[in-house]
Amino acid sequence: MTAKAHFFNYFALFVLFAGFMSACAPSNQAISYKTQFKGTSANGAHARALFVGDLYIIAAGQNGNMGVHILDTAFNRPHIQDSIPGIEDFRDVRLNADGNCLLMNSGENGMIYGISRGSFRRVLYDTAGVFFDGMAFWNDRNGIVFGDPINGKFFLAKTETAGALWEPITPNSMPNALENEAGFAASGTSIQAVGDSTVYFGTGMGASSRLFCSYDQGENWIVKNTPMRAGDSYGIYAMYFWTQNEGIIVGGSYKDSTYKKDICQYTNNGGDSWQVRTNGLLGYCSSIHGTANGEFIVATGRMGTFYTTNKGQTWDVLVDRAYYSCFVTDERVALLGRNGTMEILNYTLIKN
Repeated sequence: MTAKAHFFNYFALFVLFAGFMSACAPSNQAISYKTQFKGTSANGAHARALFVGDLYIIAAGQNGNMGVHILDTAFNRPHIQDSIPGIEDFRDVRLNADGNCLLMNSGENGMIYGISRGSFRRVLYDTAGVFFDGMAFWNDRNGIVFGDPINGKFFLAKTETAGALWEPITPNSMPNALENEAGFAASGTSIQAVGDSTVYFGTGMGASSRLFCSYDQGENWIVKNTPMRAGDSYGIYAMYFWTQNEGIIVGGSYKDSTYKKDICQYTNNGGDSWQVRTNGLLGYCSSIHGTANGEFIVATGRMGTFYTTNKGQTWDVLVDRAYYSCFVTDERVALLGRNGTMEILNYTLIKN
């Protein structure tokens, strides 16, 4: 009880051909779902930071607004709403097993704010002039945050203390940023830690959309080009890797939402080569997330919310509503967006 309180002839030939094509087409496993909640969170403010735990959901966004939803009670409103002064825009959030919450602010000052068990609160890290794009963790103690380039290099900082202390790192090898190259903080999902030491982050806006890769918790880096369109507002907005080698990147342009050529790419070798996986997507996607085995993956953006059960070979509409962020567990999909709109779905995969 105490834990609870704390928180998816010609006719014959035609039929034969259609059956053949159906048999050869990639199978996108169906899902069934029930809407558990549809409303607003984070005091109605634009919100992108999203985390789903076993007992509760945290949503946070502009002007330090945040909401906490307890999942084991009547789910008709945020159970806790708050607004933290001095915060521009929370874009990412992490909750660890001890109930400590880390929120990443993007804006003029890259900032990580900590809330310990709902009461003790303070700024844990403050970097004037650095725009944070996302943070990722290998485990509850070890994590990394990245920001847009400073003096031609992407900004990096690490924690080995569950976020209590952060230190900037200067890697032994970090490729120079391209002219105008930057990350995207559209949903905090342009960076991902995989396994116990691998981390990837994606970029855009420069001459090429690139995947930055480290296999030793950020001490050394290499960079790999991707086929994703770059320049202006185009690039890699989000990624989801379910193993060190296998994953999907998504993006496009928030200024040109209907552009969909090559906006989703799949790799099974850690970004050495890519396959286009856009069948069924309608345009710009700002977030992607899925189950730990990659069996069920959701992508969302201004053109709607989509799912795949065949690693992006085909995408189907989950809901036709647009959101900024998504988070997937083995039984729930959480969606968060404009003016704090929020939707929670309980889903079941229907086996073929």
